[in-house]
Amino acid sequence: MKRKMLTVVIVIIVVIALVFVGWYVMFVHFSMGPAFPFLKVQKMNIEGMERVMVADNSLMAETKTEEDAREIAEQYGIEFVSFENGIALYHTEEDPFEVIARGQENGYPRLSVNYIRTGNDTDGVQ
Repeated sequence: MKRKMLTVVIVIIVVIALVFVGWYVMFVHFSMGPAFPFLKVQKMNIEGMERVMVADNSLMAETKTEEDAREIAEQYGIEFVSFENGIALYHTEEDPFEVIARGQENGYPRLSVNYIRTGNDTDGVQ
């Protein structure tokens, strides 16, 4: 009887340990699920959020090929900079928002503003 009880307790402890290890792996490595209550949480510093910066390559678009990306640059009258992994980057001396508005009026393929975002604006919260 004691042997059965010891086996059941060990199985329960192993199952609980595996659940916690799985939870930790899913949260930390795959960013899925709720956090452990004792993990340190990072909080964004929203004081500087009003100052949004636009990258040097101020516009971007999703395209299938570099050829499509170059055609979009010709339509908008902007400079094609690069193409990688389905994202084309463009540069313009004009206001990027005016370029996007002009494209919407003319029915051109969609462009987006390329913002600069950093993860350095976090403070540790206890």
